[in-house]
Amino acid sequence: MTTLRLIYLITLVMTVGVSYAEKPKPYVIVIDAGHGGTDPGALGCFTTEKDINLAIAKKLGNLLTATFPDVKVIYTRSTDVFVKIRDRMQKAKDVNADLFISIHCNSAAKENPNRTSLSGTSVYILGNENTDKNLSVVMAENAAILLEDDYKTKYQGFDNSPEQYIFMEICQSKMVGKSIELAEKVQSQLVKHAGLRDNKVRQTQAIWLVLHSTMPLIFLEVDFICNPEREKYMASETGQRKIAEAVVNGIAAYRNTKITLPKPTTPDAPQSPEVREPEKAQPTPSPTQTSSDPTYHIQIFVAADQLQANSPKFKGLTPAHYYRDGSAYKYYYGSYPTQDAARKALPEVKRLFPDAFVITMQEGKRIK
Repeated sequence: MTTLRLIYLITLVMTVGVSYAEKPKPYVIVIDAGHGGTDPGALGCFTTEKDINLAIAKKLGNLLTATFPDVKVIYTRSTDVFVKIRDRMQKAKDVNADLFISIHCNSAAKENPNRTSLSGTSVYILGNENTDKNLSVVMAENAAILLEDDYKTKYQGFDNSPEQYIFMEICQSKMVGKSIELAEKVQSQLVKHAGLRDNKVRQTQAIWLVLHSTMPLIFLEVDFICNPEREKYMASETGQRKIAEAVVNGIAAYRNTKITLPKPTTPDAPQSPEVREPEKAQPTPSPTQTSSDPTYHIQIFVAADQLQANSPKFKGLTPAHYYRDGSAYKYYYGSYPTQDAARKALPEVKRLFPDAFVITMQEGKRIK
């Protein structure tokens, strides 16, 4: 190799190195909107957890990219779809994320006499505390795993039982400390900026352990959806914006960065359930199918009259459709590709409508 060619190659390598140095790796934040699709999560009076989680996640993502020039946001889901927990974990690993933030709403069992008055926010980190209270929260969130086909094989025998968590050990690494620091910063801002009651940073055990050694990871239980007042706040534009801003403030404090939050571009919507549907909107009849393949749904109740879409009788399940059977309007919820998928979603709907059952529709008509 001639001296001239060697000098050229060295110069080329140095030039490429400089160009790469001028383009630092973006700071990747994965935002995980809990639940979705056939998994509604906890049910409120007029909303579902999956919808609130997604709305907050999108506002958070928009604020992050508008506030931090170096931040790249990745969503585990950006629409109302069911995403396997395994796929959520894999996406974060594939993009070599710097932070993982999972958004959820808290709730309490119907048997709890105080369920409609419970309130408060908690940021969870992975830890080795194994209290019954913390265990019940993570088991509720991980219940989505059981909706997946062949989940025992994919998760190495995991069945979301209390015994599984007893034997989980937390990876003792620097990520533990970083997760705690991030959680404390975000929790502080959720209380100060969003005005939520302080239920403290907590530790929990979860199947998300696989991510813990690669990135700081926190779970937000924003507030209690079973409390109508807190549900109303979380479902409002004002509440969602304040919560998203609080998380951004917490991340800025964690990164030791001064920021100025962008002003909202649209006026706040009233904090009431009625804003979710036009006042005189009607549930749509059975949608026209583009193929002759049958679809599966969950019938929730029968009424003598056509109801408004925001009727409290739907208990927050939207969108609702109906089909006519003689003079009766028969209302149903959801759309599932298989009967098995509908059956898996049925127990959650039965919490609101004990008499609910799976039906089959084809070309807009029910097949009996």
